[in-house]
Amino acid sequence: MPKDFLTTYPTFSLDMHHRYRIGDDDWRFVYKNTEEVTFSAIEDPGKVVTFPVGTLNRMNADGSVKVVPFGLMPKELRQAPDNDLDQLSLAGLSPAHRRDVEVRHAMVQGFLSLREAGLIKGTDTAITAGMAQVCHAAADFLEQELPDPEYAEQVRLWKEGKGRKPKMKKDSVIPTAVSARTLRNWLKAYKLEGKKGLIDSRHNQGNRNTKFALEEVSLMARVVNDSYMTLERKTVPRVYEDMQIAFRDANERRTDEGKASLKCPSRKTLYAFIGAMDKFRKLVARHGQKTAMKKMRAVKTGLHVARPLARVEMDEWKIDILTILTKSGLLLFFEEEDLKELGLLDRTKRWWLVTAICCRTRLILGMVLTANPKSSAAIKCLKMVMSDKGTFSDAVGALSPWSMFGTPEVLAVDNGSAFKSVAFTTACADAGIMKVATIAGDPAMRGRVESLYNTLGHSLMPRLTGQTFRNTLMRGDHPAEKRACLSLEDLAFALVRWVVDIYHNQPHDGLGGRTPLAQWEADMKDGNYPLHSAPTQRQKRLAFGLSLKRIVQKDGIRALNVNYHSGDLARWFLKNGSQAVEVRWFDEDLGVVEVLLDGQWTEVPATTDLFNGVDASTWSAARRALRAKDPKRKAWEEEAIFGAIRSIEALTAARKAAYNVLDHGWTIERFSQVEDEAVVSFDIVPNRPVTTEAADSYGMSVVPEEPDNPTKARAAIDKAPEVAPAKGEWTIGD
Repeated sequence: MPKDFLTTYPTFSLDMHHRYRIGDDDWRFVYKNTEEVTFSAIEDPGKVVTFPVGTLNRMNADGSVKVVPFGLMPKELRQAPDNDLDQLSLAGLSPAHRRDVEVRHAMVQGFLSLREAGLIKGTDTAITAGMAQVCHAAADFLEQELPDPEYAEQVRLWKEGKGRKPKMKKDSVIPTAVSARTLRNWLKAYKLEGKKGLIDSRHNQGNRNTKFALEEVSLMARVVNDSYMTLERKTVPRVYEDMQIAFRDANERRTDEGKASLKCPSRKTLYAFIGAMDKFRKLVARHGQKTAMKKMRAVKTGLHVARPLARVEMDEWKIDILTILTKSGLLLFFEEEDLKELGLLDRTKRWWLVTAICCRTRLILGMVLTANPKSSAAIKCLKMVMSDKGTFSDAVGALSPWSMFGTPEVLAVDNGSAFKSVAFTTACADAGIMKVATIAGDPAMRGRVESLYNTLGHSLMPRLTGQTFRNTLMRGDHPAEKRACLSLEDLAFALVRWVVDIYHNQPHDGLGGRTPLAQWEADMKDGNYPLHSAPTQRQKRLAFGLSLKRIVQKDGIRALNVNYHSGDLARWFLKNGSQAVEVRWFDEDLGVVEVLLDGQWTEVPATTDLFNGVDASTWSAARRALRAKDPKRKAWEEEAIFGAIRSIEALTAARKAAYNVLDHGWTIERFSQVEDEAVVSFDIVPNRPVTTEAADSYGMSVVPEEPDNPTKARAAIDKAPEVAPAKGEWTIGD
């Protein structure tokens, strides 16, 4: 990639019909030259801002740019149906409401899996007769803890009549049967809107009637028709000015006639009125019939992939390599309980690789190593797809960049447990990604990623020692266990280097002889950009963050021994007192959490800046290092903690590739376990003033200060009531 590529070509789509959220304002694309991009404010077209392309790309990588594809066009002409569900997050629903949505989604998936296997038909009679089967199939999609591959294999063999029924998990939940009509309605909603389409309308409960009289609504409609629905394409603020003039003139006439004055609607009411109008009619009136018909074309055409990230495929693959974990320096960053949870206690082990590939360019956008395929690894791979991976390639000294990222439009996965879990499907829905489960047992439905694994097996694996081969026939008497000598860092290094420098630069038959990197560059150069911008940091926290319950105290909330507080949280505490709130905790950045206050997510930062950009595994390792240094010490200053964190980061720098690619497995269970240990470790206190030289150079100056933990005697003195001095004269008694 040329050095000036990222300073010449934006990494997201530029179109006059898109809506761009930059900072706190909404913008419209106006003009682009070879070095700069110009936007105008939607509310005030005279307000113009210009960004260098390189700066705009860095802002996109940081999540500071949000693109709403065709957000300035009528909703019916956009890529997908646009309604109030687009702004509704599954994470913001109440637990009971969210549970209902998960049950509906499980029932839909259970029915689709049975229909795909040819075990049920879509008629009312067949659905009613097979409702018990649908409910049992839906139970698999309500599992909170995913089974390991061995258990899943036992279940599969049992269903095929080839083995005994495995012992069912105690927490398995079988949904209640519903009518065939209800299930068909859920299927219809799921096909139109995905998982969010299964949200019912209880969030819209309330009075929807207008408070304006018929004459007032009629006059507003006449002004909109005469002022807004024209080829002049006046802005809403201009139309609002025309409406104020019309209401003033009408009230003057009504006063002369002895009638009551009309109440002029607000600008917000005008926006709502225009937004509720027929979108196609607005497009014809403001842009002409030719433009309106041109915009009616379909964006998605089946499996045809016209641009990068239009379709991304993700799958799991068990690597044909045995690694030696005892040689891995990464074991120093985890407690024994963590190692057991992550499956890192076996001396030799075969690892699973979760990979995501762009079907248009064949670029690998995400890659995660995990001991057992589970939802945490799948979610981490999805986060990599939407993040800049430049630090990964830098860590292994790669010669080519790995800075390609974006939000997929469609994510094609198989029916593995990790991909049909509640956590993964909810993350996809909140990230605005349409997840498509392909037909089970048919790898051709995910041909791009399956082809990648074949290439890995033939190109990279034979070069590494400890290869196990795909089956016993191919393996023969090859001593894989004896030849295993690669550490986890070695495997991660080889994978990242192979992806970035070899695979991305090899000519591909499916690309007409182009390399994946050259195809990406060509699409960017031709303006064939992804429609969606990368998610902001806040969107990542809400979509991928761990859901926790915390009780608000006067000093805020605490998670993993880190305090979080803000003005909004303090005001909420004064109003509601100590109550439990829902928190979104993001393991990749402990500097901020999201707290659900009165039905709205609010950013709450840590009370100290030293956790900005620090990930949970680094903080956990830093705490253990401080505890090992002085087990009896109960309070550490911020400066000492900062030094410990930097020391751990220096250790991970040498293992950056493996540290980033490895699934750290932050689940509710692991978080609770680590936090229980963290609470009893120590408290974080401000830096204490140090001793300084005296002015006369003799001795040291010591500034006395009250101890952080007062003694019992001092506490008793502070609590004792004040007694007024005795009056009168003292006398000596007998």
